[in-house]
Amino acid sequence: MAEDLIDREVIVLQEMEARRVGDGIRELRLRCGLSVEELARRANVSHDYLIRLEEGHELKVTRSVLDNLRQVSSPGG
Repeated sequence: MAEDLIDREVIVLQEMEARRVGDGIRELRLRCGLSVEELARRANVSHDYLIRLEEGHELKVTRSVLDNLRQVSSPGG
């Protein structure tokens, strides 16, 4: 039960933080040679949501989404 709450934990970002997170996601995606569409598919998020994250327009994100993005962008992910 506690793990479910952690997985759905919503992180609320300030605008500057959202831009930094977005820049980091984009950098990781490009370094892995993935398109937005491919990373979104692998991370099980919508294409539009991933674009909003990368552009720093999405101020709320769950920890599980960030973990999914990190996992599928890592070698062997």
